[in-house]
Amino acid sequence: MTKTTTYAELPLGEMQEMLRRLKDQAEPIREGTLRLAAEALVSEAQMAAPVDTGLLKSAHLVIQVTDQEALIGTNTKYALAVHETHPTNKRWFVNAIVTNFQRVFEGALKITLARAGREAAQ
Repeated sequence: MTKTTTYAELPLGEMQEMLRRLKDQAEPIREGTLRLAAEALVSEAQMAAPVDTGLLKSAHLVIQVTDQEALIGTNTKYALAVHETHPTNKRWFVNAIVTNFQRVFEGALKITLARAGREAAQ
């Protein structure tokens, strides 16, 4: 059996900086931002996913692992193979994360802070 590996060139510096900014926020802000950002990143990946039957596009998911950790991915057996070998849209998932991470997290943080401000004002 051949072992297959995949890798991603992620903007780790930008990601770490955003996560440091997030760590400085109160717990409800961190949780809300993480949840919103994870959902938004999955939405970006869904929009970019190649479509044959539509199953792959609909199979993206977010699993909230802990208060401070979310897992995003797809839940089809063939997703990795398509991700790595699609002739016109190879690596759509990783590319969606790389392209949108900073914008998505900043937007999610702004939305969560605005919601918290509205709730505090009531």
